[in-house]
Amino acid sequence: MTYAYALLQWKTVDEFKAHLAKHNPDVAPWAKGIVLHHTWKPTPIQWNGKRTMDAMSARYQSMGWRGGPHLFIAVGSPKQENDGIWQMCPLNVAGIHCSDYKGNASMWGIEVVGDYDVHPWSDDLHTMVRATTLALMEWRSIAVTASTLKGHREYPAARKTCPGSAINMDVIRTEFQAYQG
Repeated sequence: MTYAYALLQWKTVDEFKAHLAKHNPDVAPWAKGIVLHHTWKPTPIQWNGKRTMDAMSARYQSMGWRGGPHLFIAVGSPKQENDGIWQMCPLNVAGIHCSDYKGNASMWGIEVVGDYDVHPWSDDLHTMVRATTLALMEWRSIAVTASTLKGHREYPAARKTCPGSAINMDVIRTEFQAYQG
């Protein structure tokens, strides 16, 4: 089995949107939505960009996974050049990120770097998560609903709190719907 790893970084959501605009959204016909996660560890202060991505990818590969989550969003790392949107698994390939087969087979996985069990996302991070999520969903013409935007913890087999206990997915969905063009 070939392991899917295509490391890319976009510093801004506009750069990410420009990348998406170069590709036909039909390259990912299986993608019906997004599952939000939090890394728990590493935290933003531990985030080291490419080095962290390579280490996490090696771990997933050693576990026999065919890929990892699709995107990682980092804000507040010690080196500003490591902040932004990072791609691990190519967006045209179903990744591994969810305890449920359906979640892996039909949803992109976005990891928000940090532990959000006690404190919610900072304003800057919240804005980047929202804008990145909506850019990806709008690229595939997917409306935000309870079945197209989920937290990992919303899957029956989940043993995680993703995207963190301090993140209310009903509030997130309502907000993201209001921003969706």
